[in-house]
Amino acid sequence: MHDNPNIDVNDLMARVHDRVRREERAETAPAAERSYVYASELDAASIEALLYTARKMAQVRTVWPRKLHRFPFTVSRSLRHLFLKLFAFLFNDQRHVNFALTEAVREHVQLTKEMHGLIASLQGEVRNLEGRLQEAERRAVR
Repeated sequence: MHDNPNIDVNDLMARVHDRVRREERAETAPAAERSYVYASELDAASIEALLYTARKMAQVRTVWPRKLHRFPFTVSRSLRHLFLKLFAFLFNDQRHVNFALTEAVREHVQLTKEMHGLIASLQGEVRNLEGRLQEAERRAVR
C-alpha cells in the first residue's frame, strides 16, 4: 500500500461518516416507528427491604433467641448473657463487614435509581431530537 499525499484525510473521514449515517438511516427507516422506551424496571423497594433486614440482623444481639430457650440455657440467665457477650465478641469483625457491605449496596442502589432517571430523561430528549430531525428532513425534501 502506498501513501498518497494528495488525499485529504479529514475530507475522506467526513465522506465515510456521511455514508455510514446514510446507510444507518436507510436500515432504520422502517424501525423509526419503534419507541425507544427504557424497559429495565428497577425494583428498588424489594432491594431496600432486603437491605433493611440485613442491617437489622447485623446488629449486636441483646436478647436470647426464642428457638434457643432449651436446657443448658434455661438454667441461668447469666449463662445466656455470657454467651451473648461471647458471640458479640466472636462475630464483631463479621458484623462490621456486613454493615459495610449493606452500606455499599445501599449506595449502589441509590446510584442505580439516579441512573435510571437520567436514562429515562435522555430517552425523552432523544425522541424529541429524532422528531425534530425527521421534521427537518421532511422540510428539506420539499
